[in-house]
Amino acid sequence: MNTTVAQTTLACDEARAGKLGLALSGGGFRAALFHIGVLARLAECDLLRHVAVISTVSGGSIIGAFYYLKVKQLLEGSRADGLQPSADAFRQLVRELEVEFLPAMQRNLRILAFADRLDNARMLASDYSSSQRLAKLFDTCFFAPAEGAGRTLLKDLPIRPRAGASADAVTPVLLLNATALNTGHQFQMTGSFVGEPEVSSVVGGTAAMPMLPRLAMDDTTLSPRQRKRLHQLSLGEAVAASCCVPGLFEPFSLEDLYQDDQGEDVTVRLVDGGIFDNQGLVALFEEGCTHFICSDASESLQWQSQPTELIHQVAMRANDIMMDRIRHETMAELPREQPDRYAVFTLGDSDGNTAFGEDTRHFLQALRDIRTDLDAFSDLEAWSLMYHGFTLSGLRLNATTPDSARPDSQEAWRFHRIEALAGDPAQRRRLLRHLDVGSRQFLKVFYLGRPMPWVVIMLLSLIPLSLSALFFYLLPPIPRSAWLVLGVIALTTLAFIQNTRIIRWLDQMQWLRPVRRKLANILRPLGATMLLGALGALSSWFTLQIFNRLFLRYGRLRD
Repeated sequence: MNTTVAQTTLACDEARAGKLGLALSGGGFRAALFHIGVLARLAECDLLRHVAVISTVSGGSIIGAFYYLKVKQLLEGSRADGLQPSADAFRQLVRELEVEFLPAMQRNLRILAFADRLDNARMLASDYSSSQRLAKLFDTCFFAPAEGAGRTLLKDLPIRPRAGASADAVTPVLLLNATALNTGHQFQMTGSFVGEPEVSSVVGGTAAMPMLPRLAMDDTTLSPRQRKRLHQLSLGEAVAASCCVPGLFEPFSLEDLYQDDQGEDVTVRLVDGGIFDNQGLVALFEEGCTHFICSDASESLQWQSQPTELIHQVAMRANDIMMDRIRHETMAELPREQPDRYAVFTLGDSDGNTAFGEDTRHFLQALRDIRTDLDAFSDLEAWSLMYHGFTLSGLRLNATTPDSARPDSQEAWRFHRIEALAGDPAQRRRLLRHLDVGSRQFLKVFYLGRPMPWVVIMLLSLIPLSLSALFFYLLPPIPRSAWLVLGVIALTTLAFIQNTRIIRWLDQMQWLRPVRRKLANILRPLGATMLLGALGALSSWFTLQIFNRLFLRYGRLRD
């Protein structure tokens, strides 16, 4: 059973004439890939160049920022090929997105975040956080190649169109949404300002809470310290703040921007924007949009015939229920804001969709269950999500196709190969198995029915076994009493490590954090933090070079 939000159709010709807002939801790389398919459909309908506001959350922020950089190059006339704004030009931008996003995403950011021994050591021994490491990866893997330059600063993000470009396309604004733990409000980061919109204090239900007001990049009344910090913010940092899933990444910290009523410095801690609004619609309401398009690839609440009794899973289920309620309340604002002027494309929606042939229901269930993560997605997973986004959005749009759209343009999309695979019985079974395995966050490659991963594990296990055998062979005789003591210590340590309640209790004790830092400072001269960082990097290297490559190879589609 799946709860869905009421949909409506949107007349494209009316949307082009109004102030069109585009919301890209959260949901990790699953959402980003689904959004590419939606962007392709919007490009086919000549809607993209009429979008005035792009509001993004979490995974939507990754693809939204990537796309925005390409629009910036197009409208500013800085592309090497001299491409000029037009309906065909925006289709070309999305085709580039379809091709260029995959290799960057398939580097597996979740594992890559711990593949650098020096950064690992910094995370152990200093205030350098996993969210800062994630920001660095976004800059180097996605935005620097797209921009064709180094680190993209947030203050350089606003588009300054060349003469005449505004007549060919609307100059859009990009709003990257995070959630401030300080206030519980939505916190926006744009090329013009950072801070909380006033609507946050109303929609969020926390009107009495103090606000973190917007700080404009060009505000001359700001202190030198505030201006310096604002002008140092990178696009990768803004996207990382929007993607900081609680429990997976540490909050992204912003300092030197705010002070409380007593003049004390305030540290702003930002987490995933989906905590406040996982669709990105609230920002569009505030911006005064008249027409709305929402690409929603977030997780929807699923029916459970036998809910679990495990405490931590009950807590996760309770959070899912709360998030689903927030989602529906936000969606309910659409018909009240602008009746019949919106379109919502929900990944889990199956009404009227037969794009995958006779097994469409199975395909859609597999895509609905696929993980919302920042690891590597194979070609089969990525192109299936894009294809689903493209076909579903076509069903929901009352598309008035402009004359400039070529009738054979659909053949230019690489993800249309999924249609042929779904129509071939042998390939369909392979595709379905791969998508079913995609719901797993870990050890996916071992569930694909291939022998090689198990062979690798057996070979790798020979190394510690051989070293252990050599150690005991060279070791002098040890009394039985000593073995007994060592065994008790080992079992006690193992039980302690496996006791999740103890670990969770320790994580909640704030006073242990400075103790850990002090211990790291003591051990640093002995090289302990470097050693631990190197071990983490080595483990990540094995995962990336062996298991990640095998998973991508088994799901590859060759041109």
